[in-house]
Amino acid sequence: MVAVEEHLLFIKELGRLFDEYSQCKDEELKSEIYKDIQLIGEAINISS
Repeated sequence: MVAVEEHLLFIKELGRLFDEYSQCKDEELKSEIYKDIQLIGEAINISS
């Protein structure tokens, strides 16, 4: 099970990635950022 501190780190990283995604103009890079968002989202769901 993921510790609370790690869970908070995942959430913080998600916020950073959402900011990057919304500001990104390169569609290929935006797609990679989206994949990272999905991966971290899955990690949060698994650890909940």
